[in-house]
Amino acid sequence: MSHVLLLASETPGIRLKSDLESIGHSVSRLAWNQDRVALPDTRSLPGNPADLLVVDDTFPGHLSKRVQRLLRPPASRNTPVLLITDEDRVSTIDFSDGITDFITQPYSLEQLETRLRLILGRTERGDVIRLDELVINPVRYEVRVNGALVDLTLKEYELLKYLIVHRGRVFTRSDLLDRIWGYDYHGGMRTVDVHVARLRAKLAGFNGTISTVRGVGYGFDWPSVPT
Repeated sequence: MSHVLLLASETPGIRLKSDLESIGHSVSRLAWNQDRVALPDTRSLPGNPADLLVVDDTFPGHLSKRVQRLLRPPASRNTPVLLITDEDRVSTIDFSDGITDFITQPYSLEQLETRLRLILGRTERGDVIRLDELVINPVRYEVRVNGALVDLTLKEYELLKYLIVHRGRVFTRSDLLDRIWGYDYHGGMRTVDVHVARLRAKLAGFNGTISTVRGVGYGFDWPSVPT
């Protein structure tokens, strides 16, 4: 069991703590003070140092920037940091501020668990996924075909990566909404269809394809699945 130090304001902090505990982590929660934001030394937890720092960054404007600046690590701090943020702030993340990885709201429990497992169980920040001319780089959140960058939104990237990692399986629209958009997402099933259509257009000519199983959902077909 890993010990997580969670820094979050009251309302999101309660939910985050519950989510982290439900997937098997012990959690110490410290609330952000809206007037005086301070980052504690993770080594100072008596008898139970943190294996991971999870930080809620879904604050309004200026406070969010202050939080990210505080994550810039001193030489003595090697604790990995997972940032919980909003999708419209992803482009402003600076990994030199000590952030190891991030996940956007709304998230699913499966996404959260997978991201934590990767952070805690690896020495590198993820393995590159290759299917012939298609390359997914999880460090840079990039997809390239024949070396050319494919311009994807974050959700398109997450959806494509999920289907490719689980290629050969078929998922219902409800499954994909839960795993990619999160269980508290209130959009309709049409969201999945729209993202699949955009991915198909952007990957036109690639050997693999997102297939439709009528009455069920979507999967990723690859003609020569590597063993």
